[in-house]
Amino acid sequence: MEEITEGCAGLKLSLREDAEVEIKVPLTEEGPVLIGKFCTKRRINLESVARVLKSVWKAKHSFEVSDLGENKVMFLFQTTEDMEQVLLLCPWSFDKYLLILHKLVCGEAVKDIRFDKSPFWIQIHGLPTMCQTKEVGESIGATLGEVVKVDANRKGFCLGNFLRIRVLLDISLPLCRGRKVRLGEHGLK
Repeated sequence: MEEITEGCAGLKLSLREDAEVEIKVPLTEEGPVLIGKFCTKRRINLESVARVLKSVWKAKHSFEVSDLGENKVMFLFQTTEDMEQVLLLCPWSFDKYLLILHKLVCGEAVKDIRFDKSPFWIQIHGLPTMCQTKEVGESIGATLGEVVKVDANRKGFCLGNFLRIRVLLDISLPLCRGRKVRLGEHGLK
């Protein structure tokens, strides 16, 4: 093994191979591009995807769909507003398979994107009404994943039957069936 290591240590690029190519990164920091991955091993029909999602997403302007292989798709929007609307309404599914969407940022390569997280709305039931606050939602949500939003009014309350939290969940892990929430110092819920 040492012989191989020593042999490789002396390898160098030739003058022709060592030539550098400089490319310019686009000036815009954000473009209206989403990269999606379908959570299935089955091949997805791209024509069906484009037809169905164009009617479901109801974008004001048209968008292009390109196959990237391995059930990955690029959605190129004409406007950032259409793209943001699609992201806001995540998660999406197609033919019963989860579609994970990722907003492509400047300088990012598709091969480096990890499609292991997706936003979901979580409902927290059984809390006392006055405990249904933004702070409580953030505390409980942080035990599940990254909290994106807590559905609360301007004063920080969610006065309904339950508290809604939008959390970025790691989809490679099984879903949790519940959480223990301590009310005050003594009570367990």
